[in-house]
Amino acid sequence: MSHKKTRFQLSFLTQNIIQHLAWGYSLLFMLVFCLSLAVASCKSELINNSTAKTKNAPSNLTKVVRIGHQRFGALFYLKAKGSLETRLAEMGWSVEWTEFVAGPPILAAIGTGKIDLGYAGVAPPIFAQSEGLPFVYIANDSALSGSIGIMVRQDSPIRTLADLKGKKIAATRKTSGHYLLIRALTQGGLQLKDAELVDLPPPKAQEAFLRGEVDAWAIWQPFIAQLQETMPVRFLTDSDGLINDRNFYLASRSFASDFFDIVNIVMGETRQLATWITKNPEKAAEFISARTGMKRTTAMMLTKSRSYNLLPIQDGAVEEQQRIAEIFFRLGLLPDRIWVEDAIWKQKLDL
Repeated sequence: MSHKKTRFQLSFLTQNIIQHLAWGYSLLFMLVFCLSLAVASCKSELINNSTAKTKNAPSNLTKVVRIGHQRFGALFYLKAKGSLETRLAEMGWSVEWTEFVAGPPILAAIGTGKIDLGYAGVAPPIFAQSEGLPFVYIANDSALSGSIGIMVRQDSPIRTLADLKGKKIAATRKTSGHYLLIRALTQGGLQLKDAELVDLPPPKAQEAFLRGEVDAWAIWQPFIAQLQETMPVRFLTDSDGLINDRNFYLASRSFASDFFDIVNIVMGETRQLATWITKNPEKAAEFISARTGMKRTTAMMLTKSRSYNLLPIQDGAVEEQQRIAEIFFRLGLLPDRIWVEDAIWKQKLDL
């Protein structure tokens, strides 16, 4: 009997232990479950609160107008002055400036959405339109003959345009320098194939000219002024009678459509400054020299050799652009005929 009692007691004890363990595990499970619910609830509340804060937080992001310029023209002076930044800051806009050495990369930047506004000569917009880049002509300035030319060394045997036959001439393709060279060769009774065009961007072309690797250089200001200060050179020809070397203010088609008020302000500020430069060339030269480090003599040549007015796009300028486009097309430099009128912005500037 004692053995049975002992086994019964052990069995009872075992059952109690198992039962207590089961209760313990159940209690632990319940505690873990409740803690999980609490954590999930807190996490959900934090996410909801964070989302609510994001949705309700005021946006302080400043819109940016991105402008491309070269080392000449009224936009170059406008950047140095800083008045555009002051004007646009009142409207929640800032200004981002990018300097380029020629017009084609400015048009490429507009076409790829890297900048919104820019400035280029007669040829770059024609090639850009033929490539399908989405830009529009906004305004133009007037032409001056001393702003571009074909330069040779002072002692060069090249005296006439006909002497360019068989010579190496540095020029940047798809620029006004390229077009001037075409017109100069034609004027000299030559064709483009009669001379060797060495396609180089202005800084590289300047190096090649200084080293004597090319015989002539078709280039614009301020590179002409810098070259004149570096070595004895002379104009073989300028643009007078060959091309109207005006420049155009250009914008991304989408930016002009969405933010024409900003385009109008930029053009208005540019025109005010351009008028001041035209009336005060000496002061303008001192101004740009002090703010950019450009030599004062170079700045003076630059200021006096360019036209700094700004006009809503002119019918005469459009007609001239079409004639230039036809020349490029006949020479096989454009794959298809273009119509410049298609790229003219129809909305008028309030200047």
